[in-house]
Amino acid sequence: MTNESVGPGPGQLQAQDIESFWQELVYQERHLALLPNQAFVAQANEMLARVAPDLALELERSEGSLFSRLVFSAHGNVDQFENLMALVRAAPSLPGYKVQAFRNRSPIQDFSMAMEGLELSCSDVLVAHYDAGGIVGLELGFEKIIAPAQRELAQHMAFIMLDHALGEWDFAVRVGPVEVVDGFAPEVAGVGPLSAFPAVFDAFLRDSLGRSYRFPSADDDRWKMLEARRRDAAADAVPDLLGLRLSANAVATRADLPYCLQWTLPFEDGQSLDQARDAQESLQAALERMETGILAYTRIEGMRERSACYYVDDAAAAQQLLQQQAAASPGRVEVSFDPSWDAYLAVYAAAGAAAADADGDDPEAA
Repeated sequence: MTNESVGPGPGQLQAQDIESFWQELVYQERHLALLPNQAFVAQANEMLARVAPDLALELERSEGSLFSRLVFSAHGNVDQFENLMALVRAAPSLPGYKVQAFRNRSPIQDFSMAMEGLELSCSDVLVAHYDAGGIVGLELGFEKIIAPAQRELAQHMAFIMLDHALGEWDFAVRVGPVEVVDGFAPEVAGVGPLSAFPAVFDAFLRDSLGRSYRFPSADDDRWKMLEARRRDAAADAVPDLLGLRLSANAVATRADLPYCLQWTLPFEDGQSLDQARDAQESLQAALERMETGILAYTRIEGMRERSACYYVDDAAAAQQLLQQQAAASPGRVEVSFDPSWDAYLAVYAAAGAAAADADGDDPEAA
């Protein structure tokens, strides 16, 4: 079996670097705990910069709380999210501290910011939203008059405020195109102030995009069967058979399912196709039993290979499970970090699955 994702790739944090950071932080913790917040953060970030210069650490101390919170951020840079999550996953037990990946939403609804003489509050920024292929597209405008010379600055500030209003994960992963407009398009919905938008955003994800973020039950396991051809395929080529799991959309973009694992098995006849399906469904059952992964779609290509695409929490652990199901079966395994579920949502949007009615659904995959 070939594996195209062994070990950290270029730009990924090495395990020894992660371990080195945590060892130093644990060693220095007593000293850091005596410092004011600003000095604590400055010294801790100096340690972090030695191994992960694109990440940052923030400290949240609440009066009366038994715990302080160490919040790690990638400043919204999705390319660094895998490093951030690996760092937090490896955190040791730190008495008196909780460790968190990604900045939360601002607890203040109508906060303000000022830059270069321009001040904006959340009530000054108008937001409208729409379905951008399974993620949220946004149009932004301004309630107050912005001088032409400050328009670019105002746009920059609005993006920063969006990040703080929605939180790091939601803004970086669940928001797609963002455009600043002079007038809102007729097809967008819910024009209103940014101060009220987080609740609107959550409702749109839940009610319009179908994101309950709960694993689908057996009674709600829905599939859509499709024929697909690659752009470079001959006109008379046998189409691929795509089994799209509509019900997987409910958990799309969950922060604990960021890895896309594709397992491809060859087959020669009906019997070997059944064997490939059984092996891939065994992995599905093992992952979904513990809710550490979900089968998102399958594809039969050229009547010679069956691929199954899963989204999983821990890529290494999922591959160990896969090896147990694979036995001596040949095949390919490809793993990519895909927190936005781009692979799944591209198929979902192209198939028009969001508008598919139940009569067109199939109970089982190909």
